[in-house]
Amino acid sequence: MSGRYACIILDFDGTFTDVEREAVPFLARYREGLAALIGRDLDDAWGRAVAAVESDLDAHGFEFDGRIVAPSHADPYILATSVARLVLAEDGEGHDVDAALEQLFRDSYGCADTAFRPDADQVVQAVLEMDAPVYVVTNSNTEHVKKKIRALSGDALSRLRDVRGDAKKFHLVDPDAADPRFDALFDAVPEALEVEGLSRPLFLRRGRYFETLRDIWTETGTEPAQTLVCGDIFELDLALPAQLGATVHLVTRPNTPGWERRAVERAGGTWSERLTGLLEHL
Repeated sequence: MSGRYACIILDFDGTFTDVEREAVPFLARYREGLAALIGRDLDDAWGRAVAAVESDLDAHGFEFDGRIVAPSHADPYILATSVARLVLAEDGEGHDVDAALEQLFRDSYGCADTAFRPDADQVVQAVLEMDAPVYVVTNSNTEHVKKKIRALSGDALSRLRDVRGDAKKFHLVDPDAADPRFDALFDAVPEALEVEGLSRPLFLRRGRYFETLRDIWTETGTEPAQTLVCGDIFELDLALPAQLGATVHLVTRPNTPGWERRAVERAGGTWSERLTGLLEHL
């Protein structure tokens, strides 16, 4: 076991990748798709929407069922979604906005580049040497993430316990199936947290993500208190595991808001600007 951790769960995009670099071709394809959807040049509408988001970052974000579930500026992918939502609203053509945004993302994600943080391979190899099962749990498509892991390190994929993609960390729903071992844990999770420095609620009851975590704990015979979860967006990756009792580590970027760092510290976790900070924690 790695210290007191019997299970290690890692996010991937943004945590191990240089998300600003890899998103450049994604954004080009995304904007092309959005322009085709509204049937006109996008530049003016995109600029107005970017200005609106940047003028009040907390009022915008990635939405599920009408509630914001991730910060608008968390990464380029979420920023594109936040901006596109405003563009479609301004267009006023009766779009099924949620369906359109999901399709735009799926059509564009395959165009994303593969670019890693400079210390990604070092950290992956070091974590895999530890005597604990290591999982990747990500919102991204499973096969796309596996392809990136292969590009990062030839043997890392075979040494991981598993890659769980399409984790739906943003779904604010109850779990589908009951599990007596873990039901009480989820039942005790409050609907939302009020976080200092964030002017909206941070919603916690993310049942699909919980199901993935629960499945991992069942497979490994472990529990939250023995688990370390590492990610780059507190709200998506870390808030629920921390509430369930896991230890969390946040890998930041220059635009990570201060409230995320403070929230991690209040949850008893740690944060670092470099991915190697995870190894220092371990």
